[in-house]
Amino acid sequence: MTQRTKLELNVNQPIEIELLYDEPISGSSQYGEYHMYAVKLEGKEYTYFAPEEVHEKLKELRRGDKATITKLASQRNGKIVIAYDIATNENEEETEVKEEKDKLYTLLQRSYEDAIEMQKELNGIIDIEKAAITLFIARSKININA
Repeated sequence: MTQRTKLELNVNQPIEIELLYDEPISGSSQYGEYHMYAVKLEGKEYTYFAPEEVHEKLKELRRGDKATITKLASQRNGKIVIAYDIATNENEEETEVKEEKDKLYTLLQRSYEDAIEMQKELNGIIDIEKAAITLFIARSKININA
């Protein structure tokens, strides 16, 4: 079995890890439940015992996937509270899909607005629905290929 150094996170210092296996080794000890991940950081292998909130994000990932983890600390009512910010490639993909949906929504809305303007200019001789859909299709093809 490979001996790896235990990875300790510093407060407010984001680190990017790469998972070396699809799943962690999970179990329980005298300290409670644990989830031990084998990770790579800056070319070196480490063992990372993920807190539950980090594990909830990391368990969705597979070998070779990367995540950026930032340990955050704040003081509330005299106590130090630890939280984690976890950014994964999966988050980036979701954001890209949302942005694409927003672009298409805006494109369709603009197409309808333009079709209404055209109908006014042409004294009502065009069908707003057909004109808007035609504009939307043409514009979305141009944007996808651009």
